[in-house]
Amino acid sequence: MTDKPTPLAHGEIDVLILQALVRKLIAKGVLTPDDVRSMLFEAAKNLDLVGSELTTEAANVIVQEDLAPAFLGS
Repeated sequence: MTDKPTPLAHGEIDVLILQALVRKLIAKGVLTPDDVRSMLFEAAKNLDLVGSELTTEAANVIVQEDLAPAFLGS
C-alpha cells in the first residue's frame, strides 16, 4: 500500500488509530503479538523501497526494530 495518510481535522492520525486498533485486537484476544509480527513481516517484505521487494533479512529488521515496537510497545 503506497497511499499517504489521510489528513483529518486534527492532523494525520491514521498511524495512531491503526496502532490503537491493533492493540485493542490483541487485548480482546482476536490477534496475538505473533500474529501481528507475522502480518507486519508480510507487509514489510512487499515494500518496494529500493527498486524491488525487500529481502527477508531486511524485512525482518524493519519489523523487529521499527514496526513491532510501534504496534506492540517496547
